[in-house]
Amino acid sequence: MSDRNDGSRNIRPILAALVVSLSLALAACGGGSSGSVASTPAPTPSPSPTPVNASLAELTQSQSFTNDSSGLSANFDLSTRTTIDGKLNADTLTIRYDATTKGYTVTSGSRSQTFTSANVTRRESDLVEYRNTAGSGQILSLFTETGTAAKRKYVGMGFWQSNSEVSSRQSSDFSAFAYGLPTNATAVPRTGSAAYAIDIFGAVIAPGIEPKSFSGSGKFSLDFAQGQFSALASAYEYGLGTGSETSGGGIELRAGGLLSSSDGTFTGNAFYGSTLGNSAGTISGRLFGPQGQEIGATFQTSNAAGMAAIGSLAGARDTSSLAENLTLTALRSEQRFLTFGGGGIGSITLIGPDTFDFVGYSSDMVGGRFTANEKVASSNPNFTAYEKTGDNGYGPQKVRIELFKPGTANTEIALTYASFGKWTGSGSNTVGTHYFTYGFQTANGLLAARTGRARYEGIAYGSGLNSNASASYDIKGTTSFDVDFSTQKFGGTLALTGVERTSGTRADFGAYALGGDLFLQQSYLLGNITRAGSSVGNVWGEFYGPNGQELGGSFYLNAPAGSGEAREVGIKGAFVTVGK
Repeated sequence: MSDRNDGSRNIRPILAALVVSLSLALAACGGGSSGSVASTPAPTPSPSPTPVNASLAELTQSQSFTNDSSGLSANFDLSTRTTIDGKLNADTLTIRYDATTKGYTVTSGSRSQTFTSANVTRRESDLVEYRNTAGSGQILSLFTETGTAAKRKYVGMGFWQSNSEVSSRQSSDFSAFAYGLPTNATAVPRTGSAAYAIDIFGAVIAPGIEPKSFSGSGKFSLDFAQGQFSALASAYEYGLGTGSETSGGGIELRAGGLLSSSDGTFTGNAFYGSTLGNSAGTISGRLFGPQGQEIGATFQTSNAAGMAAIGSLAGARDTSSLAENLTLTALRSEQRFLTFGGGGIGSITLIGPDTFDFVGYSSDMVGGRFTANEKVASSNPNFTAYEKTGDNGYGPQKVRIELFKPGTANTEIALTYASFGKWTGSGSNTVGTHYFTYGFQTANGLLAARTGRARYEGIAYGSGLNSNASASYDIKGTTSFDVDFSTQKFGGTLALTGVERTSGTRADFGAYALGGDLFLQQSYLLGNITRAGSSVGNVWGEFYGPNGQELGGSFYLNAPAGSGEAREVGIKGAFVTVGK
Protein backbone atom coordinates (compact mmCIF):
# COMPACT_ATOMS: atom_id res chain seq x y z
CA MET A 1 0.00 0.00 0.00
CA SER A 2 1.31 3.42 -0.87
CA ASP A 3 0.35 6.95 0.19
CA ARG A 4 0.64 9.73 -2.39
CA ASN A 5 -0.06 13.44 -2.55
CA ASP A 6 1.02 14.05 -6.14
CA GLY A 7 -2.55 14.32 -7.49
CA SER A 8 -1.89 11.85 -10.29
CA ARG A 9 -3.88 12.52 -13.45
CA ASN A 10 -5.59 9.14 -13.58
CA ILE A 11 -7.60 9.76 -10.44
CA ARG A 12 -7.70 13.47 -9.56
CA PRO A 13 -10.26 14.53 -12.22
CA ILE A 14 -12.77 12.05 -10.82
CA LEU A 15 -12.10 12.89 -7.19
CA ALA A 16 -12.13 16.65 -7.52
CA ALA A 17 -15.87 16.73 -6.93
CA LEU A 18 -15.26 15.68 -3.34
CA VAL A 19 -11.78 16.96 -2.63
CA VAL A 20 -12.30 20.66 -2.19
CA SER A 21 -12.02 21.16 1.56
CA LEU A 22 -13.61 19.22 4.33
CA SER A 23 -16.19 21.92 4.99
CA LEU A 24 -17.27 22.08 1.35
CA ALA A 25 -16.50 18.61 0.06
CA LEU A 26 -18.53 17.21 2.92
CA ALA A 27 -20.62 20.34 2.95
CA ALA A 28 -22.02 19.14 -0.26
CA CYS A 29 -24.13 16.77 1.78
CA GLY A 30 -27.20 17.72 3.78
CA GLY A 31 -29.37 16.50 6.63
CA GLY A 32 -28.27 15.14 9.97
CA SER A 33 -27.82 11.60 11.20
CA SER A 34 -26.88 9.69 14.29
CA GLY A 35 -26.33 6.14 15.39
CA SER A 36 -24.13 3.32 14.17
CA VAL A 37 -23.80 2.06 10.63
CA ALA A 38 -26.33 -0.58 9.73
CA SER A 39 -26.75 -2.62 6.55
CA THR A 40 -29.92 -1.88 4.58
CA PRO A 41 -31.60 -3.73 1.73
CA ALA A 42 -30.90 -2.66 -1.83
CA PRO A 43 -33.40 0.05 -2.85
CA THR A 44 -36.27 -0.72 -5.19
CA PRO A 45 -35.34 0.64 -8.65
CA SER A 46 -37.48 3.38 -10.15
CA PRO A 47 -39.90 2.35 -12.92
CA SER A 48 -38.34 2.45 -16.37
CA PRO A 49 -39.66 5.37 -18.46
CA THR A 50 -39.81 5.30 -22.22
CA PRO A 51 -36.53 6.91 -23.38
CA VAL A 52 -36.91 10.02 -25.48
CA ASN A 53 -33.21 10.86 -25.87
CA ALA A 54 -31.01 8.73 -28.09
CA SER A 55 -28.02 8.94 -25.74
CA LEU A 56 -26.68 10.80 -22.72
CA ALA A 57 -24.09 12.43 -24.93
CA GLU A 58 -26.70 14.51 -26.77
CA LEU A 59 -29.67 15.36 -24.56
CA THR A 60 -32.31 17.21 -26.58
CA GLN A 61 -35.48 16.44 -24.63
CA SER A 62 -36.52 16.76 -21.00
CA GLN A 63 -36.50 13.33 -19.36
CA SER A 64 -36.56 11.52 -16.04
CA PHE A 65 -33.91 8.81 -15.99
CA THR A 66 -34.14 5.28 -14.70
CA ASN A 67 -31.58 4.77 -11.94
CA ASP A 68 -30.34 2.67 -9.06
CA SER A 69 -29.09 4.51 -5.99
CA SER A 70 -27.61 4.07 -2.53
CA GLY A 71 -27.48 6.55 0.35
CA LEU A 72 -25.29 7.40 3.32
CA SER A 73 -25.83 9.89 6.16
CA ALA A 74 -22.98 10.90 8.47
CA ASN A 75 -21.85 13.37 11.11
CA PHE A 76 -18.33 14.83 11.02
CA ASP A 77 -16.08 16.68 13.45
CA LEU A 78 -14.64 19.55 11.43
CA SER A 79 -11.96 20.33 14.02
CA THR A 80 -10.39 16.88 13.73
CA ARG A 81 -11.62 16.17 10.17
CA THR A 82 -12.92 12.78 11.24
CA THR A 83 -16.22 10.91 11.14
CA ILE A 84 -18.36 10.87 14.28
CA ASP A 85 -20.94 8.33 13.10
CA GLY A 86 -23.01 7.35 10.10
CA LYS A 87 -25.51 4.95 8.60
CA LEU A 88 -26.61 3.59 5.25
CA ASN A 89 -29.96 4.74 3.90
CA ALA A 90 -32.51 3.05 1.68
CA ASP A 91 -32.14 5.68 -1.04
CA THR A 92 -34.88 5.99 -3.68
CA LEU A 93 -33.73 8.75 -5.98
CA THR A 94 -35.20 10.55 -8.99
CA ILE A 95 -33.15 12.52 -11.50
CA ARG A 96 -34.74 14.63 -14.21
CA TYR A 97 -33.12 16.60 -17.01
CA ASP A 98 -34.67 19.90 -18.13
CA ALA A 99 -33.87 20.65 -21.76
CA THR A 100 -34.78 24.32 -21.35
CA THR A 101 -32.42 25.10 -18.46
CA LYS A 102 -29.99 22.33 -19.40
CA GLY A 103 -29.99 21.38 -15.74
CA TYR A 104 -31.08 18.58 -13.43
CA THR A 105 -33.41 18.17 -10.49
CA VAL A 106 -32.51 15.40 -8.06
CA THR A 107 -34.81 14.23 -5.27
CA SER A 108 -34.40 11.68 -2.49
CA GLY A 109 -36.91 11.58 0.36
CA SER A 110 -37.23 15.07 1.79
CA ARG A 111 -34.18 16.32 -0.12
CA SER A 112 -34.65 17.99 -3.48
CA GLN A 113 -32.40 20.36 -5.41
CA THR A 114 -32.29 21.84 -8.90
CA PHE A 115 -28.96 22.45 -10.62
CA THR A 116 -29.04 24.59 -13.76
CA SER A 117 -26.40 25.44 -16.33
CA ALA A 118 -25.65 28.55 -14.27
CA ASN A 119 -24.47 26.25 -11.46
CA VAL A 120 -21.81 24.51 -13.55
CA THR A 121 -18.41 25.01 -11.92
CA ARG A 122 -16.46 22.42 -13.85
CA ARG A 123 -16.88 20.76 -17.22
CA GLU A 124 -14.62 18.12 -18.74
CA SER A 125 -15.12 15.34 -21.29
CA ASP A 126 -15.92 12.90 -18.52
CA LEU A 127 -17.36 15.09 -15.76
CA VAL A 128 -19.82 17.93 -15.21
CA GLU A 129 -19.87 19.42 -11.72
CA TYR A 130 -22.66 21.62 -10.36
CA ARG A 131 -22.55 23.64 -7.13
CA ASN A 132 -25.54 25.25 -5.47
CA THR A 133 -24.93 27.09 -2.20
CA ALA A 134 -28.55 28.18 -1.66
CA GLY A 135 -29.58 26.90 1.77
CA SER A 136 -27.25 24.02 2.51
CA GLY A 137 -24.19 23.71 0.29
CA GLN A 138 -24.66 21.10 -2.42
CA ILE A 139 -22.62 19.49 -5.18
CA LEU A 140 -23.88 17.30 -8.01
CA SER A 141 -21.22 15.41 -9.97
CA LEU A 142 -22.18 13.56 -13.15
CA PHE A 143 -19.63 11.20 -14.71
CA THR A 144 -19.98 9.86 -18.23
CA GLU A 145 -16.87 8.73 -20.15
CA THR A 146 -14.61 8.24 -17.12
CA GLY A 147 -11.35 6.49 -16.35
CA THR A 148 -10.13 3.60 -18.46
CA ALA A 149 -13.50 2.15 -19.44
CA ALA A 150 -14.74 2.21 -23.01
CA LYS A 151 -16.69 5.32 -24.03
CA ARG A 152 -20.27 5.18 -22.78
CA LYS A 153 -23.38 6.66 -24.40
CA TYR A 154 -26.27 5.25 -22.40
CA VAL A 155 -25.25 5.14 -18.73
CA GLY A 156 -23.63 7.61 -16.34
CA MET A 157 -22.64 7.74 -12.68
CA GLY A 158 -23.76 10.44 -10.30
CA PHE A 159 -22.82 11.61 -6.82
CA TRP A 160 -25.01 14.10 -4.96
CA GLN A 161 -23.84 15.73 -1.73
CA SER A 162 -25.68 18.05 0.65
CA ASN A 163 -24.92 19.18 4.20
CA SER A 164 -25.69 21.40 7.11
CA GLU A 165 -23.13 22.79 9.55
CA VAL A 166 -23.48 23.86 13.20
CA SER A 167 -20.35 25.02 15.01
CA SER A 168 -17.64 22.42 14.36
CA ARG A 169 -20.10 19.64 13.51
CA GLN A 170 -21.29 18.86 10.01
CA SER A 171 -24.25 16.62 9.15
CA SER A 172 -24.15 15.25 5.60
CA ASP A 173 -26.10 13.15 3.16
CA PHE A 174 -24.59 11.37 0.17
CA SER A 175 -26.34 9.69 -2.76
CA ALA A 176 -24.49 7.56 -5.28
CA PHE A 177 -26.40 6.50 -8.38
CA ALA A 178 -26.14 5.04 -11.87
CA TYR A 179 -28.63 6.44 -14.38
CA GLY A 180 -29.44 6.49 -18.06
CA LEU A 181 -31.32 4.75 -20.87
CA PRO A 182 -32.05 1.15 -19.80
CA THR A 183 -32.29 -1.87 -22.05
CA ASN A 184 -35.84 -2.95 -22.84
CA ALA A 185 -36.68 -6.31 -21.25
CA THR A 186 -37.34 -7.88 -24.66
CA ALA A 187 -33.89 -6.83 -25.90
CA VAL A 188 -31.86 -8.32 -23.03
CA PRO A 189 -29.48 -10.97 -24.46
CA ARG A 190 -30.16 -14.50 -23.23
CA THR A 191 -27.28 -16.33 -24.86
CA GLY A 192 -23.53 -15.94 -24.75
CA SER A 193 -21.50 -13.77 -22.39
CA ALA A 194 -19.84 -10.36 -22.29
CA ALA A 195 -17.06 -8.53 -20.49
CA TYR A 196 -17.52 -4.87 -19.53
CA ALA A 197 -14.77 -2.42 -18.64
CA ILE A 198 -16.05 -0.56 -15.59
CA ASP A 199 -15.28 2.52 -13.52
CA ILE A 200 -16.29 2.85 -9.86
CA PHE A 201 -16.68 5.90 -7.65
CA GLY A 202 -17.89 6.41 -4.08
CA ALA A 203 -17.25 7.43 -0.49
CA VAL A 204 -16.34 5.51 2.68
CA ILE A 205 -16.48 6.44 6.36
CA ALA A 206 -15.59 4.93 9.74
CA PRO A 207 -15.94 6.48 13.23
CA GLY A 208 -12.86 8.39 14.39
CA ILE A 209 -11.16 8.25 10.98
CA GLU A 210 -10.85 10.73 8.13
CA PRO A 211 -13.60 10.12 5.51
CA LYS A 212 -12.42 9.16 2.05
CA SER A 213 -13.61 9.02 -1.52
CA PHE A 214 -12.53 6.21 -3.82
CA SER A 215 -12.29 5.65 -7.54
CA GLY A 216 -10.97 2.92 -9.77
CA SER A 217 -11.53 0.59 -12.68
CA GLY A 218 -11.98 -3.10 -13.34
CA LYS A 219 -13.96 -5.80 -15.10
CA PHE A 220 -17.58 -6.92 -14.97
CA SER A 221 -18.35 -10.37 -16.40
CA LEU A 222 -21.88 -11.35 -17.38
CA ASP A 223 -23.03 -14.78 -18.53
CA PHE A 224 -26.40 -14.16 -20.17
CA ALA A 225 -27.25 -17.83 -20.67
CA GLN A 226 -26.54 -18.78 -17.04
CA GLY A 227 -27.87 -15.51 -15.59
CA GLN A 228 -24.70 -14.90 -13.54
CA PHE A 229 -22.34 -11.98 -13.03
CA SER A 230 -19.12 -11.12 -11.22
CA ALA A 231 -17.17 -7.89 -10.79
CA LEU A 232 -13.70 -6.95 -9.59
CA ALA A 233 -12.25 -3.43 -9.53
CA SER A 234 -9.19 -1.97 -7.83
CA ALA A 235 -9.33 1.55 -6.44
CA TYR A 236 -7.51 4.56 -5.05
CA GLU A 237 -8.70 6.26 -1.86
CA TYR A 238 -8.43 9.98 -1.30
CA GLY A 239 -8.56 11.62 2.15
CA LEU A 240 -11.24 14.32 2.21
CA GLY A 241 -9.48 16.25 4.95
CA THR A 242 -5.78 15.86 4.17
CA GLY A 243 -5.91 15.14 0.43
CA SER A 244 -3.70 12.05 0.86
CA GLU A 245 -3.98 9.39 -1.83
CA THR A 246 -3.61 5.65 -1.13
CA SER A 247 -3.51 2.71 -3.52
CA GLY A 248 -2.79 -1.01 -3.40
CA GLY A 249 -3.10 -3.29 -0.39
CA GLY A 250 -6.48 -4.75 -1.31
CA ILE A 251 -8.43 -1.53 -1.89
CA GLU A 252 -11.03 -3.10 -4.14
CA LEU A 253 -14.65 -3.87 -4.93
CA ARG A 254 -15.77 -7.47 -5.40
CA ALA A 255 -19.31 -8.42 -6.32
CA GLY A 256 -21.31 -11.31 -7.70
CA GLY A 257 -24.91 -12.35 -8.20
CA LEU A 258 -27.74 -13.12 -10.59
CA LEU A 259 -29.30 -11.51 -13.66
CA SER A 260 -33.10 -11.34 -13.60
CA SER A 261 -34.86 -13.77 -15.90
CA SER A 262 -37.58 -11.21 -16.69
CA ASP A 263 -35.69 -7.98 -17.42
CA GLY A 264 -32.22 -6.48 -17.54
CA THR A 265 -31.76 -5.93 -13.80
CA PHE A 266 -29.29 -7.76 -11.58
CA THR A 267 -28.72 -8.06 -7.82
CA GLY A 268 -26.12 -9.70 -5.63
CA ASN A 269 -23.54 -9.41 -2.88
CA ALA A 270 -20.78 -6.81 -2.67
CA PHE A 271 -17.56 -6.45 -0.68
CA TYR A 272 -15.45 -3.31 -0.37
CA GLY A 273 -11.91 -3.54 0.99
CA SER A 274 -10.62 -0.21 2.29
CA THR A 275 -7.82 1.34 4.30
CA LEU A 276 -10.60 1.87 6.86
CA GLY A 277 -11.47 -1.85 7.03
CA ASN A 278 -13.52 -4.45 5.18
CA SER A 279 -17.28 -4.26 4.69
CA ALA A 280 -19.98 -6.30 2.99
CA GLY A 281 -23.41 -5.57 1.57
CA THR A 282 -25.39 -5.55 -1.65
CA ILE A 283 -25.22 -4.44 -5.27
CA SER A 284 -28.10 -3.71 -7.67
CA GLY A 285 -28.06 -2.52 -11.24
CA ARG A 286 -29.19 -3.04 -14.80
CA LEU A 287 -28.25 -3.14 -18.46
CA PHE A 288 -28.29 0.07 -20.50
CA GLY A 289 -28.44 0.73 -24.23
CA PRO A 290 -30.61 -0.77 -26.98
CA GLN A 291 -28.85 -4.15 -26.81
CA GLY A 292 -27.33 -4.21 -23.35
CA GLN A 293 -24.10 -2.61 -24.52
CA GLU A 294 -23.55 -0.93 -21.15
CA ILE A 295 -24.16 -1.56 -17.45
CA GLY A 296 -24.67 0.55 -14.36
CA ALA A 297 -25.11 -0.30 -10.67
CA THR A 298 -24.81 0.99 -7.14
CA PHE A 299 -23.52 -0.79 -4.07
CA GLN A 300 -23.56 -0.24 -0.32
CA THR A 301 -21.52 -2.06 2.33
CA SER A 302 -20.99 -1.83 6.09
CA ASN A 303 -19.51 -3.67 9.05
CA ALA A 304 -20.16 -3.98 12.78
CA ALA A 305 -17.40 -1.48 13.63
CA GLY A 306 -19.32 1.37 11.99
CA MET A 307 -17.60 1.47 8.62
CA ALA A 308 -19.87 2.18 5.64
CA ALA A 309 -19.32 2.69 1.92
CA ILE A 310 -21.55 3.63 -1.00
CA GLY A 311 -20.66 3.89 -4.64
CA SER A 312 -21.67 3.37 -8.22
CA LEU A 313 -20.19 1.64 -11.24
CA ALA A 314 -20.70 2.08 -14.95
CA GLY A 315 -19.22 0.24 -17.89
CA ALA A 316 -19.33 -0.56 -21.57
CA ARG A 317 -18.67 -3.80 -23.42
CA ASP A 318 -14.99 -4.55 -23.89
CA THR A 319 -14.64 -6.68 -27.01
CA SER A 320 -10.92 -7.13 -26.37
CA SER A 321 -11.62 -9.12 -23.19
CA LEU A 322 -13.45 -12.37 -22.44
CA ALA A 323 -15.99 -12.72 -19.67
CA GLU A 324 -14.75 -14.74 -16.71
CA ASN A 325 -16.02 -18.30 -16.30
CA LEU A 326 -18.74 -18.30 -13.64
CA THR A 327 -20.09 -21.88 -13.52
CA LEU A 328 -18.76 -25.41 -14.05
CA THR A 329 -21.62 -26.08 -16.44
CA ALA A 330 -20.66 -23.34 -18.91
CA LEU A 331 -16.87 -23.13 -19.14
CA ARG A 332 -15.82 -21.13 -22.18
CA SER A 333 -12.09 -21.01 -21.57
CA GLU A 334 -9.34 -22.66 -19.55
CA GLN A 335 -9.93 -22.45 -15.80
CA ARG A 336 -7.61 -23.26 -12.91
CA PHE A 337 -9.03 -24.25 -9.52
CA LEU A 338 -7.39 -24.91 -6.22
CA THR A 339 -8.28 -28.35 -4.88
CA PHE A 340 -8.99 -28.80 -1.17
CA GLY A 341 -8.71 -32.11 0.65
CA GLY A 342 -7.76 -33.64 3.95
CA GLY A 343 -4.12 -33.69 2.92
CA GLY A 344 -3.69 -30.10 1.75
CA ILE A 345 -4.12 -27.90 -1.32
CA GLY A 346 -3.36 -28.78 -4.94
CA SER A 347 -4.88 -27.65 -8.23
CA ILE A 348 -6.81 -28.81 -11.25
CA THR A 349 -6.86 -26.86 -14.51
CA LEU A 350 -9.77 -27.65 -16.82
CA ILE A 351 -8.50 -27.00 -20.34
CA GLY A 352 -11.14 -28.45 -22.63
CA PRO A 353 -13.36 -31.48 -23.14
CA ASP A 354 -11.67 -34.45 -21.42
CA THR A 355 -8.44 -32.49 -20.92
CA PHE A 356 -7.08 -31.23 -17.61
CA ASP A 357 -3.88 -30.75 -15.62
CA PHE A 358 -3.70 -32.09 -12.08
CA VAL A 359 -1.23 -31.09 -9.37
CA GLY A 360 -1.41 -33.01 -6.10
CA TYR A 361 -0.74 -31.57 -2.67
CA SER A 362 2.02 -34.10 -2.05
CA SER A 363 5.16 -34.66 -4.12
CA ASP A 364 4.45 -38.39 -4.40
CA MET A 365 1.07 -37.84 -6.05
CA VAL A 366 1.57 -38.36 -9.79
CA GLY A 367 -0.39 -35.81 -11.79
CA GLY A 368 0.26 -33.94 -15.00
CA ARG A 369 -1.93 -33.73 -18.06
CA PHE A 370 -4.86 -36.06 -18.61
CA THR A 371 -6.61 -36.25 -21.99
CA ALA A 372 -9.17 -38.38 -23.79
CA ASN A 373 -6.36 -40.89 -24.38
CA GLU A 374 -6.32 -41.61 -20.63
CA LYS A 375 -10.10 -41.80 -20.29
CA VAL A 376 -11.41 -45.18 -19.07
CA ALA A 377 -14.79 -46.63 -18.26
CA SER A 378 -16.31 -45.77 -14.90
CA SER A 379 -18.58 -48.09 -12.94
CA ASN A 380 -20.58 -45.05 -11.86
CA PRO A 381 -22.08 -43.00 -14.74
CA ASN A 382 -21.93 -39.84 -12.59
CA PHE A 383 -18.12 -39.90 -12.72
CA THR A 384 -15.59 -39.51 -15.52
CA ALA A 385 -12.48 -41.67 -14.97
CA TYR A 386 -8.89 -41.39 -16.23
CA GLU A 387 -5.84 -43.61 -15.76
CA LYS A 388 -2.13 -43.22 -16.49
CA THR A 389 1.25 -44.34 -15.18
CA GLY A 390 3.92 -41.93 -14.00
CA ASP A 391 6.94 -41.53 -11.74
CA ASN A 392 7.55 -38.50 -9.51
CA GLY A 393 10.84 -39.94 -8.26
CA TYR A 394 9.27 -42.44 -5.89
CA GLY A 395 8.98 -45.30 -8.37
CA PRO A 396 6.38 -46.13 -11.02
CA GLN A 397 2.83 -45.34 -9.97
CA LYS A 398 -0.45 -46.18 -11.62
CA VAL A 399 -2.87 -43.33 -11.08
CA ARG A 400 -6.64 -43.16 -11.43
CA ILE A 401 -8.55 -39.86 -11.19
CA GLU A 402 -12.34 -39.82 -11.04
CA LEU A 403 -14.20 -36.51 -11.43
CA PHE A 404 -17.82 -36.09 -10.32
CA LYS A 405 -19.92 -34.64 -13.15
CA PRO A 406 -21.64 -31.27 -12.58
CA GLY A 407 -24.94 -30.31 -14.17
CA THR A 408 -28.45 -31.67 -14.48
CA ALA A 409 -27.36 -34.87 -16.22
CA ASN A 410 -25.97 -36.11 -12.92
CA THR A 411 -28.57 -38.47 -11.42
CA GLU A 412 -27.46 -37.92 -7.80
CA ILE A 413 -27.20 -34.15 -7.44
CA ALA A 414 -27.19 -31.26 -9.92
CA LEU A 415 -24.20 -29.03 -9.14
CA THR A 416 -23.49 -25.69 -10.77
CA TYR A 417 -20.47 -24.26 -8.93
CA ALA A 418 -18.81 -27.10 -6.99
CA SER A 419 -17.59 -30.61 -7.63
CA PHE A 420 -15.11 -33.15 -6.27
CA GLY A 421 -12.68 -35.78 -7.38
CA LYS A 422 -10.90 -38.92 -6.19
CA TRP A 423 -7.19 -39.59 -6.75
CA THR A 424 -5.91 -43.15 -6.34
CA GLY A 425 -2.25 -44.09 -6.81
CA SER A 426 -0.79 -47.58 -6.56
CA GLY A 427 2.92 -48.37 -6.52
CA SER A 428 4.96 -51.49 -5.88
CA ASN A 429 4.11 -51.56 -2.20
CA THR A 430 1.49 -48.89 -1.48
CA VAL A 431 -1.96 -47.71 -2.49
CA GLY A 432 -3.07 -44.19 -1.62
CA THR A 433 -6.45 -42.51 -1.98
CA HIS A 434 -7.23 -38.80 -1.66
CA TYR A 435 -10.46 -36.85 -2.14
CA PHE A 436 -10.59 -33.20 -3.15
CA THR A 437 -13.20 -30.53 -3.87
CA TYR A 438 -12.93 -27.68 -6.36
CA GLY A 439 -15.03 -25.09 -8.16
CA PHE A 440 -16.11 -21.46 -8.08
CA GLN A 441 -15.67 -20.58 -4.43
CA THR A 442 -17.68 -17.73 -2.97
CA ALA A 443 -15.32 -14.75 -3.01
CA ASN A 444 -13.98 -13.62 0.36
CA GLY A 445 -16.29 -11.17 2.07
CA LEU A 446 -19.39 -11.71 -0.09
CA LEU A 447 -21.18 -13.65 2.66
CA ALA A 448 -20.10 -11.43 5.54
CA ALA A 449 -23.38 -9.48 5.53
CA ARG A 450 -25.65 -12.47 4.99
CA THR A 451 -28.14 -13.25 7.75
CA GLY A 452 -30.81 -15.87 8.36
CA ARG A 453 -30.67 -19.62 7.93
CA ALA A 454 -30.15 -22.03 5.05
CA ARG A 455 -30.25 -25.78 4.68
CA TYR A 456 -27.87 -27.67 2.41
CA GLU A 457 -28.46 -31.27 1.34
CA GLY A 458 -26.25 -33.57 -0.67
CA ILE A 459 -24.06 -36.64 -0.94
CA ALA A 460 -20.74 -37.94 0.39
CA TYR A 461 -18.15 -40.34 -1.00
CA GLY A 462 -15.15 -41.79 0.78
CA SER A 463 -12.82 -44.67 1.58
CA GLY A 464 -12.44 -46.66 4.79
CA LEU A 465 -9.74 -48.88 6.30
CA ASN A 466 -10.15 -50.85 9.52
CA SER A 467 -7.66 -50.66 12.37
CA ASN A 468 -5.52 -53.66 11.37
CA ALA A 469 -5.82 -53.03 7.60
CA SER A 470 -7.58 -56.33 7.07
CA ALA A 471 -10.61 -54.73 5.41
CA SER A 472 -11.03 -51.68 3.16
CA TYR A 473 -14.28 -50.07 2.11
CA ASP A 474 -15.79 -47.91 -0.59
CA ILE A 475 -18.01 -45.44 1.26
CA LYS A 476 -21.13 -43.60 0.19
CA GLY A 477 -23.67 -41.56 2.09
CA THR A 478 -25.89 -38.54 2.51
CA THR A 479 -25.31 -35.32 4.40
CA SER A 480 -27.12 -32.16 5.42
CA PHE A 481 -26.01 -28.85 6.92
CA ASP A 482 -28.23 -26.39 8.79
CA VAL A 483 -26.39 -23.09 8.56
CA ASP A 484 -27.18 -20.02 10.65
CA PHE A 485 -25.51 -17.05 9.00
CA SER A 486 -26.63 -14.70 11.77
CA THR A 487 -24.87 -16.59 14.59
CA GLN A 488 -22.19 -18.04 12.29
CA LYS A 489 -22.86 -21.57 13.56
CA PHE A 490 -23.90 -24.76 11.82
CA GLY A 491 -25.23 -28.23 12.61
CA GLY A 492 -25.97 -31.22 10.46
CA THR A 493 -25.87 -34.95 9.89
CA LEU A 494 -23.75 -37.43 7.98
CA ALA A 495 -24.94 -41.00 7.32
CA LEU A 496 -22.55 -43.53 5.75
CA THR A 497 -22.63 -47.05 4.35
CA GLY A 498 -19.84 -49.06 2.77
CA VAL A 499 -18.92 -52.10 0.68
CA GLU A 500 -15.80 -54.12 1.57
CA ARG A 501 -13.65 -54.17 -1.56
CA THR A 502 -12.54 -57.83 -1.44
CA SER A 503 -15.54 -59.66 -0.04
CA GLY A 504 -18.30 -57.36 -1.21
CA THR A 505 -19.76 -57.38 2.31
CA ARG A 506 -21.98 -54.39 3.02
CA ALA A 507 -21.59 -52.33 6.17
CA ASP A 508 -23.77 -49.68 7.73
CA PHE A 509 -21.55 -47.20 9.58
CA GLY A 510 -24.51 -45.26 10.94
CA ALA A 511 -25.28 -41.58 11.40
CA TYR A 512 -23.14 -38.81 12.87
CA ALA A 513 -23.81 -35.26 14.04
CA LEU A 514 -22.01 -32.27 12.56
CA GLY A 515 -21.47 -28.93 14.25
CA GLY A 516 -19.12 -25.99 14.31
CA ASP A 517 -18.43 -22.43 13.20
CA LEU A 518 -18.78 -20.36 10.04
CA PHE A 519 -15.99 -18.04 8.93
CA LEU A 520 -17.96 -15.84 6.56
CA GLN A 521 -15.19 -13.37 5.82
CA GLN A 522 -13.31 -16.27 4.18
CA SER A 523 -16.46 -18.19 3.09
CA TYR A 524 -15.76 -21.49 4.85
CA LEU A 525 -16.85 -23.58 7.84
CA LEU A 526 -15.01 -25.85 10.25
CA GLY A 527 -16.38 -28.22 12.85
CA ASN A 528 -16.53 -31.57 14.61
CA ILE A 529 -18.16 -34.89 13.87
CA THR A 530 -19.71 -36.54 16.90
CA ARG A 531 -21.52 -39.73 17.79
CA ALA A 532 -23.30 -40.34 21.08
CA GLY A 533 -21.80 -37.11 22.36
CA SER A 534 -18.19 -38.08 21.64
CA SER A 535 -15.99 -36.46 19.02
CA VAL A 536 -14.97 -38.94 16.32
CA GLY A 537 -13.69 -36.65 13.55
CA ASN A 538 -13.81 -33.30 11.83
CA VAL A 539 -15.40 -31.61 8.82
CA TRP A 540 -14.24 -28.68 6.71
CA GLY A 541 -16.13 -27.00 3.87
CA GLU A 542 -16.10 -24.12 1.40
CA PHE A 543 -19.09 -22.17 0.09
CA TYR A 544 -19.44 -22.01 -3.69
CA GLY A 545 -21.38 -19.60 -5.92
CA PRO A 546 -21.86 -15.82 -5.54
CA ASN A 547 -24.32 -16.25 -2.66
CA GLY A 548 -23.00 -19.50 -1.22
CA GLN A 549 -25.55 -21.54 -3.16
CA GLU A 550 -23.50 -24.72 -2.74
CA LEU A 551 -21.28 -26.17 -0.02
CA GLY A 552 -18.56 -28.74 -0.50
CA GLY A 553 -15.62 -30.04 1.50
CA SER A 554 -13.87 -32.95 3.16
CA PHE A 555 -14.29 -35.03 6.29
CA TYR A 556 -12.43 -37.57 8.39
CA LEU A 557 -13.81 -39.78 11.15
CA ASN A 558 -13.18 -42.98 13.05
CA ALA A 559 -16.27 -45.18 12.92
CA PRO A 560 -16.45 -47.03 16.26
CA ALA A 561 -16.11 -50.80 16.30
CA GLY A 562 -19.41 -52.56 15.89
CA SER A 563 -20.86 -49.97 13.53
CA GLY A 564 -20.79 -52.13 10.45
CA GLU A 565 -17.38 -53.69 11.22
CA ALA A 566 -15.87 -55.57 14.12
CA ARG A 567 -12.96 -53.13 14.26
CA GLU A 568 -12.71 -49.36 14.25
CA VAL A 569 -12.70 -47.98 10.67
CA GLY A 570 -10.99 -44.78 9.63
CA ILE A 571 -13.05 -43.03 6.95
CA LYS A 572 -12.06 -40.04 4.82
CA GLY A 573 -13.91 -38.47 1.96
CA ALA A 574 -15.60 -35.52 0.32
CA PHE A 575 -19.11 -34.11 0.27
CA VAL A 576 -21.06 -31.73 -2.00
CA THR A 577 -24.40 -30.13 -1.18
CA VAL A 578 -26.91 -27.69 -2.66
CA GLY A 579 -28.77 -25.04 -0.68
CA LYS A 580 -32.53 -25.51 -0.44
